[in-house]
Order: sequence, then structure tokens, then C-alpha cells
Amino acid sequence: MRSKAPLVLMEQLVMVLVFALAAALCVQVFVLSDQTSRNYAARDRAAVAAQNAAEQLKGCGGDYAAAAEQYGGDWNGSMWGVSYDGDWQLCDGQSQAAYHVLVTPAESGQDLLGQAQVTVYTAEGEMLFSIPVAWQEVTDVG
Repeated sequence: MRSKAPLVLMEQLVMVLVFALAAALCVQVFVLSDQTSRNYAARDRAAVAAQNAAEQLKGCGGDYAAAAEQYGGDWNGSMWGVSYDGDWQLCDGQSQAAYHVLVTPAESGQDLLGQAQVTVYTAEGEMLFSIPVAWQEVTDVG
């Protein structure tokens, strides 16, 4: 009569192989879900940063230089840029910046209506979030 030990060992080896494949699949799913969660968290923070910049610009009545002075960032005459580090804290240097908020003037096509586009990018250039902003411009009434 032959021993059944090799058959039992083969069965256990197959079970270990199946378990290892299932574990590898689970690890890949956890890594993917972590990356997806980080991406959505960055988009949420980008939306808040864009809204803050838009509200600052509206509060300053469309004065980009005043908005840059009060909120932070630089106004170069054609674009207002604000840089953030990886923890979404304002930073000065471009080298340590992980995210950039760019506010560019746009033509509204209507008198006394100012308009701009607020866009948030990663340091690699991927757009995370973008919103338009508009405000009523005030003229001196004599």
C-alpha cells in the first residue's frame, strides 16, 4: 500500500499558493485605494485653496496686486500665483512648492463685470481644480 503523504503535501502547497496570490491581490487593492484617497484629498484641498483665492480677489474688487499682498503670492501684471507645500501651507520658494494656484484675468464681455479663472496645479503640471470667478466693478459716482 502506498503512502498518501505526498498527496497531502501537494494539497497544502496548492493552498499556500492560493493564499499567497490572494494576499498579493489584497495588497495591490490597498495600495490603489490609498493612492485614490490621496488624490481625492488633494482635490478637496485644491478646491478650498481655489475658493479662498477667488473670495480674496472678489473682496479686493478685482485688484490683483492688493489680493496678492493680503493673501500671499505674486502678481506679475498678467497672473497672480500662490504656491503651497505638500501640507498645503503657503510657501515662498518654487523649489519646495507642491501645488500652485494661478489666477488669470479673463474677458467678461460686459461692462463693469470683472472675471478671472482660478486654477490649481500640482508641481508636475497636473490640473487638480479650476473655477471661474466674477465680480461687479465699482465706478466713482460724481
